[in-house]
Amino acid sequence: MLLVVTALAQTTLSPCLAILGVQPNLMLLVILCWSLLRGAKEGMLWAFGGGVFLDVLCAAPFGTSTLSLLLVSFLSSLGQVTIFRSSLSPPLVASFFGSLLHDLLFLTILQLMGWAVDWPTSLWRLMLPAAVLNTALMPLVYVLLRWLHQRTTEAELAW
Repeated sequence: MLLVVTALAQTTLSPCLAILGVQPNLMLLVILCWSLLRGAKEGMLWAFGGGVFLDVLCAAPFGTSTLSLLLVSFLSSLGQVTIFRSSLSPPLVASFFGSLLHDLLFLTILQLMGWAVDWPTSLWRLMLPAAVLNTALMPLVYVLLRWLHQRTTEAELAW
């Protein structure tokens, strides 16, 4: 349910949160957090589900969001270390570099599909500002998802 709400928020509310024309990537932040908290298996499942929801709601070619999120989720889940779950440093680093990687993959896929991509403009006016904005929002998203992770882990242990 969280992925559906996130996809809807990204496609409807995210434009309202734009700063200088750059929108936060809420789904990416959720996927990065969950991958760091739960590892590759759950992170990739969430990336697949969230990517499909975004692909259904967005104008980009179907599969572009899913593939980009899957690759970023897998790489970020390599940084899952239990000892760092209380620290914000790994999520901040993951959000900055994960945002850059996601946008790079997304634009590369578009270009491979025949879309024109202006790389210099995309880097300076889209990718870097988006990475900064996503990194600024990461503490809020991480705290919320860490709480959800703890609650669902306790529920699983109760079984």
